[in-house]
Amino acid sequence: KIRISCDDLSEDGVDSNDILDAIIESPSTQPNASEDPSSMPSRKPTSNPTSKPSKEPTRNPTRRPTRKPSKRPTRNPTTKPTTSDPSSCFTVTTYNSIDADIETLKNEISDEGARSHFLGGILRLAAHDFMDFDPFNTQNQMGPDGCFDPAHPANAGLPQDIWCRDCALQTLYDEKYSFVSRADFWIASANAVVRQTSVNNALDLRETFVWGREDADVCVGQGDRLPSPTGCDDVENVFVRRMGLGWKDAVALMGGHTLGRGSSEFSGHQGTWVDTDEDAQVFDKQYYEEIYMNSWRPRGRGTANQDWTTGRPTDRGNTRMMLNTDICLVHNIDGNLPCCTNPGRFYSNGQDRCLDDEATARRCPIYNQMNPRSEARTVVGQMLGGAYPNDNNEPFYNAFTDAWRKATTVGNDNLSPLGENCEQVR
Repeated sequence: KIRISCDDLSEDGVDSNDILDAIIESPSTQPNASEDPSSMPSRKPTSNPTSKPSKEPTRNPTRRPTRKPSKRPTRNPTTKPTTSDPSSCFTVTTYNSIDADIETLKNEISDEGARSHFLGGILRLAAHDFMDFDPFNTQNQMGPDGCFDPAHPANAGLPQDIWCRDCALQTLYDEKYSFVSRADFWIASANAVVRQTSVNNALDLRETFVWGREDADVCVGQGDRLPSPTGCDDVENVFVRRMGLGWKDAVALMGGHTLGRGSSEFSGHQGTWVDTDEDAQVFDKQYYEEIYMNSWRPRGRGTANQDWTTGRPTDRGNTRMMLNTDICLVHNIDGNLPCCTNPGRFYSNGQDRCLDDEATARRCPIYNQMNPRSEARTVVGQMLGGAYPNDNNEPFYNAFTDAWRKATTVGNDNLSPLGENCEQVR
């Protein structure tokens, strides 16, 4: 990574206080024992005949040989050890089993890019399920209901690689966890991804996980409710106005972009938000560092898929990417394109790192205190954890935990916490 001093951030007449403020702010399956034994068939009627066989004929022993075994066969005995009906609860054992199975699937992927895509895709699946929430739509509020529109462009990539008949994640659910709702499964799987990819597995969301979400089979118009990558208007509309979150929550949830990568084949946006595919498998604050520290320039101006990139195409052999919805958390880009976020920084050969003469001529402005979105810029600075560089992920982890809890429960007020067994969660 490039190490940038505060002096670097105040070049070309930019008010260093603006940037420094942002960076330094810191039912049982066994017979009932109480049942009258005379109502049960004799297991060996011929070995112990009654004293008056003519008055006590055998009571149809073939009618009730078992306690209805065909209606509740054992599905996954290792994940449901309790005697209560496992399909009616979500236990700690089930949660931990999902976590272990996600890790197994992850480890079976050898390619770094494919693995980062898989991990980011699971987080994206859960997020796309709750970001369609609209409390003002009285007919269908949606929210986390285990449903997304596979035909909508906003969900491109999910029905191809993450949730499809032959996809590893859906196969895992169908074969082992279909006794819980899809919505609960998606969120538990995303929690597993966050824990496994956080630094030292420090971000464990199990204590905040609740279950009982109900699935929807149809969600017409779901994709239209997702934020488009055009700018912060959609970020504000989805997270703040509809979901009732604050800018701190919105900025924390956007930090999920630190995982995974975009594909021009699906979304039209190619690359990773962070340096490498290896970095794109670590859930940390690097996303926020990248926004501040790099020289981002517009890519594909005038097209529907306009986004941002940085560095030379050959740098580390990886294409870098930010969306308008990422850059606009710090920079006021509305009506200010073309521009570059950090002009005046140079390669050793003297070439400006913006690599675009037109963009280099204009620095993308940072929100001033009078702009309502300056709160987002301030929060991004807080997520940096102090003066750069540092290894302090705590501000991001704390903010994400709170935001994720709110987002994954939106529209639900009757969810239950995990228990050690089904009796505890009733």
